Amino acid sequence: MLKPDLLRQHISQAVPWLRDNPDNLAVYVQKGRMVSTGQRSASFEYEYTIEGLAMDYPEPLDSLSLPILAWARLYQPELLFNPDRARDGITFEADILSNSTMDVLIKIQASEAVVVKVEDGKPVIHHRADPMPGPELGAWSLVFEGTVNGEAGKD
Repeated sequence: MLKPDLLRQHISQAVPWLRDNPDNLAVYVQKGRMVSTGQRSASFEYEYTIEGLAMDYPEPLDSLSLPILAWARLYQPELLFNPDRARDGITFEADILSNSTMDVLIKIQASEAVVVKVEDGKPVIHHRADPMPGPELGAWSLVFEGTVNGEAGKD
């Protein structure tokens, strides 16, 4: 599975506090399943929940939410573009620890296609990339280019 590591990298790059405090970010998968049609091809799909836990997080929740949504736009776009998947595709729980810190658990429903081909009599496994959104990024381009610093947006 590639997406948990991609999520960690994206959050660490986009959120300065977590980049400076990497031990306060845990990304893991506790539950998932493998889906195969059982047909001639051995290709299959992983479906799993990525859990990201930001511990003792002192920044506004927005500073974590925006990079996660930007990651989903790149790697799980249906969680944003499909209303049925968007409803429960990304959820969170927050445990307020003090006036200035919280533990935040983000859960993301992910899928990852695995293409299996036979070359020279041996299986060759390739994780297929998800379709990328169109070239119009709009305000998302700011998230992909820089970091999120928790400042309120100006209208």
